[in-house]
Amino acid sequence: MSKIILFLYGAVFAILALIPFTFALNWYLNKNASYNNVLSKKTLIVYYSYSKHTEYVAKMIKQYLNCDIEKIKSEEYENINSIKLNNLVNEQMQKDYLPKINKIDISNYDVIFIGSPVWKDDISLPVKSFLVNNNFNEKTIIPFYTFGGFVNKSKLDNQIKIFSRTDNVQMSFLTIYHKLAFMEYRLVKWLNKL
Repeated sequence: MSKIILFLYGAVFAILALIPFTFALNWYLNKNASYNNVLSKKTLIVYYSYSKHTEYVAKMIKQYLNCDIEKIKSEEYENINSIKLNNLVNEQMQKDYLPKINKIDISNYDVIFIGSPVWKDDISLPVKSFLVNNNFNEKTIIPFYTFGGFVNKSKLDNQIKIFSRTDNVQMSFLTIYHKLAFMEYRLVKWLNKL
């Protein structure tokens, strides 16, 4: 009886050992993919990041695509703590306020990755300003978001369409702040589907 139990434990252990190996192999194969659909076009990553989470994802995308990258900046949100930011954003969202941001020229690009943290179940106000202040005709938008809790991704995608005034918005990527260390595999799979 004990040999059967040992055999079963060994079989279960072997199966469990294969799972990470399978993920690692799949990740390695995906990591070396060419992303031909995106790389054949002039691509730019534009992002806003208050707490560096969205910046982390933006820089990882850049690492894989080797394309240009620009950060959206707004002086209103610099050097204030998260409590003051939260209060300011609550007030500004009630007034449909759009902050002043730095100018980013997108005219020479075909594909624009747009990264935003999620604020109050919406895309961030600096990203809304960027979308409103640029012309996305004949451009493809690929959004990515970082958040700390539950969020409706299709609502965020719809906001991107509304503020950019275009329907040419591709499949988005969403990741949770505290799972950033485990998101590279998912990110690579997402990039391969574009």
